[in-house]
Amino acid sequence: MQRPDLSIIITAHREGIISGATANSALSAISHASKDSNLTCEVILVLDNANLATSETLRHAFKNCHLKIIETQTADPGQSRNAGISRAQGYASAFLDGDDLWSSNWLSEGWKMLQSRPDCIGHSHCNMVFGDQKNLWWHVDSEGELFDPDYLLWANYWDALSIALTETYRNYPFKANDLALGFGHEDWHWNAHTIAQGVAHKPVLNTVHFKRRRPNSVMASVSKADGTVWPISK
Repeated sequence: MQRPDLSIIITAHREGIISGATANSALSAISHASKDSNLTCEVILVLDNANLATSETLRHAFKNCHLKIIETQTADPGQSRNAGISRAQGYASAFLDGDDLWSSNWLSEGWKMLQSRPDCIGHSHCNMVFGDQKNLWWHVDSEGELFDPDYLLWANYWDALSIALTETYRNYPFKANDLALGFGHEDWHWNAHTIAQGVAHKPVLNTVHFKRRRPNSVMASVSKADGTVWPISK
């Protein structure tokens, strides 16, 4: 296979058979990208301390794809993404967590945006959160009038299920969470750092991500950690 257009990096842990819905979502987006924009994709599974049910579900789902499998024991979402990027050959890369979903047009619309703005990081237009929490999260354009850089000192604007040139992710790797020091969330820090470096974050219009919230996730553990959580480190 020649160099693919997109590397699809799926980070999975112990989602079990729920990861099957995630796989179907990714396959739908890959099919849409192929038909709509003639894009080629590789799939990179990062199995981070994954249990057998998760591993078998995802391996089977992507058996007919150009597939790479990485097994790690980082227990850290940012380091899992870094591991996937280290093997990515696509011109651009997109992240998907093992229990989340993409709208079928995500890859094709994200690719179109990168053709006109290869210097930016793309996010879904809207996140629909389900599971332990239920809410809507609209992503702000860092070049728009609603963006306030000081807000990043207090809260996060964007999540990690982004799309960007693979080179961008290599230039700005994710920092590991450190709960003992009260450091997290890794995507909040990454967003603040890339903004400080002049990288724009932009919503990809008319796309949606569906994000599952569960009480025992790594994200929940970071949120409950003792100590002050700082988004920017020097």
